[in-house]
Amino acid sequence: MVVKSLSAQTGISESVLRLLLSILFAYPISLIYKLTLVRPLKTKWAPFIRNLYVVIAGLSLSYFYNGPYIIHSLITTFVTWLLCYFGSLFRNRTFSAIASLLFNVIYLVTGYYMTATDEYDVSWTMTQCVLCLRMIGFAMDFMDGEKLLKSKPPVNAKENKENSGNTNEKSIDTKKNSQQTELSTNTRPQKQPISFEKNIQLATLPSLIETIGYSHFFGAFLIGPQFSFHLYRKFITMSLYPDPTNVPPGSYWHALKSFLLGALYLGVQQVGAGYFPQYYLVTAEYANKPFIHKIIIMWWTGKFILSKYLGIWTLSEGACILSGISFNGYDDNGNVEWNGLANVEKWKFEFAPSLSQIIGSFNTNTNLWTKLYIFKRLIFLGNKQLSSIISLIFLALWHGLHSGYYFCFGLEFVDMEVEKRWAKRFERYTKPLYLPQNNFKFLKYLHMFVGWLGQTCALHYAIISFGLLKWDYVIIAYNSVYWIGHTLVFGLLFLDIILPRPKVKKVAETNGIVKVDKEINGGAKIDKEINGVTKLDKVNGYIINDTKIER
Repeated sequence: MVVKSLSAQTGISESVLRLLLSILFAYPISLIYKLTLVRPLKTKWAPFIRNLYVVIAGLSLSYFYNGPYIIHSLITTFVTWLLCYFGSLFRNRTFSAIASLLFNVIYLVTGYYMTATDEYDVSWTMTQCVLCLRMIGFAMDFMDGEKLLKSKPPVNAKENKENSGNTNEKSIDTKKNSQQTELSTNTRPQKQPISFEKNIQLATLPSLIETIGYSHFFGAFLIGPQFSFHLYRKFITMSLYPDPTNVPPGSYWHALKSFLLGALYLGVQQVGAGYFPQYYLVTAEYANKPFIHKIIIMWWTGKFILSKYLGIWTLSEGACILSGISFNGYDDNGNVEWNGLANVEKWKFEFAPSLSQIIGSFNTNTNLWTKLYIFKRLIFLGNKQLSSIISLIFLALWHGLHSGYYFCFGLEFVDMEVEKRWAKRFERYTKPLYLPQNNFKFLKYLHMFVGWLGQTCALHYAIISFGLLKWDYVIIAYNSVYWIGHTLVFGLLFLDIILPRPKVKKVAETNGIVKVDKEINGGAKIDKEINGVTKLDKVNGYIINDTKIER
């Protein structure tokens, strides 16, 4: 009754209001967890107690949002766990992983079919799509754990003791104190995302109540982010931190920043969408406007469609930070990082000069999940492009049955391919712009601006079909701009195919002295002897060594 009353007063639909309130309720739940449980507990049941809190809070929040439809998440969690149990029992974890993938995908798609409307649906299928990936990843990690169990039994035996949920806090303290120096400095050259670190295999099947806690974690069951059970176990056992007796500070401030930034994004999106509503693109008024006006309106419409996701993910991220699960070690200067489960790199996304950088900064945890559990599992195909296409089809199906999703992901694939091909063609001219000895810095920034403008035009154009969803609406919107985005990208692809490739000049070697007559460093002409080179340089696929050039 209270939610219905608020919905009537604010004009926000009840389903959307429940979604926002559920995300906001995760903040006090996280705060209570942080104040009471993120510290050593003098009992061997400490991980069980923490997990029990997550289960009770997560299920309560899920019931508030889903109501009786919470049954769907409980069914899929239990069935996935049961499939893994029988896979372990009959020593066929591969079968259980395949069965779990098929079960979760079919269950989700059936839900989409039963609840589909002409617009984006805020219903139980929203939480179900997050759970679908989580349970598939869970089953695959369990499948991978079988190899780990066979190859390293002593290590796994030690892990199994912790996995039982009965680990004593003192043993964790002792173990962590021995590693504190290494982890506190944390100067890894390339930090692995904590959502899916290396060695996340599950040697033994977690208990059912642990699995329910993982699948209904109060900070991430609604709209993500995705993360492995390995991270969840580190969270409830306190092994996530270098020293469980001294949890790194800063989570309150970072959570507040995430909350305020998420609220700002959503506020701007609401105002912007009021001026540029997506369904205006299917009106006769829009179709009759001058072409350049239509392009500008479509650009801004796509921008505010994307801003909605940035806002809601950033808002949800704050609750994860507050709970402590987002702890991401330390940077090179020793500062604590709390961005471990960030689903979007805001600054990078807003100013990325290429689509490839956009992919790495938007919905990052889902993209990483797809890379690990779909793309890399298709290595047997021996074709990266085919693996990419199948991965994108999977993502489109995971989003729903509307044709707009397939329009969007299909065009995204072609956009990325065209960008990669033409970037390679122009590399000899653009690469020198980013060298330290470049004296024309304005050309570098001009190139970055042109790249930014190009990728935003491509991205905002493609996302229109994602927002409109329905086939008829998508056709009307793109007809109004004469399918300009599709025409340009397919035209560039065809042009790249028919144009000759840049020629690679030959390299001569005389008495151990290399003579190079070709373009290196993206365009600098070199015609001199090279001897005693200490820094390795890549020259059109060749490596300049001390005395020779190697392929």
